[in-house]
Amino acid sequence: MDKRKIIAGVTYDNWLKKPERGRGKPAKIKEVMKYSNQLIAFVDVLAIKALIEKHTNNDEHKAIDKIREIRKIAETSTEIVRKNEDINYLQISDSFVFVCDPKIVIQLIELLSTIQMRIIAECQFLLRGAITIGDAIVEESGKFIIGPAYIKAYQLQDNDAIYPRIIVDRSVTRAIKKSPYPINRYLLRDSDREFFVNYINVYMRKLSLNNQQIRSKFRREGTFSYLRENYLENYKNEKHNISQKYGWTMQYYKKLEVWENG
Repeated sequence: MDKRKIIAGVTYDNWLKKPERGRGKPAKIKEVMKYSNQLIAFVDVLAIKALIEKHTNNDEHKAIDKIREIRKIAETSTEIVRKNEDINYLQISDSFVFVCDPKIVIQLIELLSTIQMRIIAECQFLLRGAITIGDAIVEESGKFIIGPAYIKAYQLQDNDAIYPRIIVDRSVTRAIKKSPYPINRYLLRDSDREFFVNYINVYMRKLSLNNQQIRSKFRREGTFSYLRENYLENYKNEKHNISQKYGWTMQYYKKLEVWENG
């Protein structure tokens, strides 16, 4: 019977101890690895599967180029922050994992806001994710990440985020409250009571931009057309689980007063 299971692209083995062949004794553990308290974000790029399926007849390069563009934004944005803060970054297929000390929760939220803002404006893709704090092991410069917190972040993203938003659990809101700034500077609370990263507001504060400048950026990059057209197309085709993601984003922009009509 196969005891393995796959979570977020990582295979986990439920056998904690395997006997040495022919001896019937547990294998010797060379190194004791212990969990430590970590801040973990799991972020997924939506609609990548549809992009790949769309470009299959000798134009695969279009999908690959777009995926590389998204990856480049995540990598370069993270590297800028890494100059001052220790943040581990890992890409798994169309998902990104960030791990760092809970003390720099504000810096991580600012990084995720930059990535979320740039990817929707420059690449026209939506992100969904979750952030939590808990036990995890990080080894090999972030290439090896495992632990309850990692699994929880993935499950929150997959089951609870629902819309194109990066939600945070109570452990993260408590960490933010320890900062000198109010929580509403970084988070919004949705109608389902979930707190999520208010990435437009964070991005505007970080770069000292106003609503009109953000609105002009979205108009210039074609963000409004991208959201409106995808909402209408999926609604018309009765793909309401997809259309609601674009609709939610449009409502978020209207709430922040950066939608094209003010």
